[in-house]
Amino acid sequence: MKDRIKKVRERVNLYIEVTDLISVSRRYFIIGFFDGVLTVLGLIIGSHISGEISARLIITAGVATALALGISSSWGAYEAERIEQKIMKDQKERALLVNSRESSIDRAHRFAAYVSSIIHGISPIIGAILPISPYAFLPLDEAFVASLTIGFASLFILGAFMGKMAGYNIFVSGFRMFLAGVLTALIVIFLSPIHFI
Repeated sequence: MKDRIKKVRERVNLYIEVTDLISVSRRYFIIGFFDGVLTVLGLIIGSHISGEISARLIITAGVATALALGISSSWGAYEAERIEQKIMKDQKERALLVNSRESSIDRAHRFAAYVSSIIHGISPIIGAILPISPYAFLPLDEAFVASLTIGFASLFILGAFMGKMAGYNIFVSGFRMFLAGVLTALIVIFLSPIHFI
């Protein structure tokens, strides 16, 4: 059993190396998480502006939005990655003068398409659930403040993490992502249909 686990681990490590899966998955996680946080912050702010607000509405609509965003992200990423991974696989097979549907190269690229699409599907759900969570246990006004705080803080942390990985200033990188949240909030507030209805 230990030998079998070791072989699987070695194969997975090989697939990761051959397909650059870590960097692809990291990009998909960042994009998906960012989308999840901003989309749900927009939903929460819009709901409060409308005046027809309840914790049940926020949780129900927020979770439904998170799931729809996760499914959409996962499906879209799979379709895009399936094509991109096939192109990379074909290039490698041509360079190595190999052409086999069941080659290690083929399996590695199929594995990468599945894993990256799963990560892109899960990340917006995680990003969306964080700002929704205060509505499960706080009164509406407190939940709203906590939700915005969690959402903006999540964006700042995500930006700082990205900045650290790239060797940029973590505070500047964090602030750039935080600013995206603030701009989204302002746009939602000023362009809300409630002002025109």
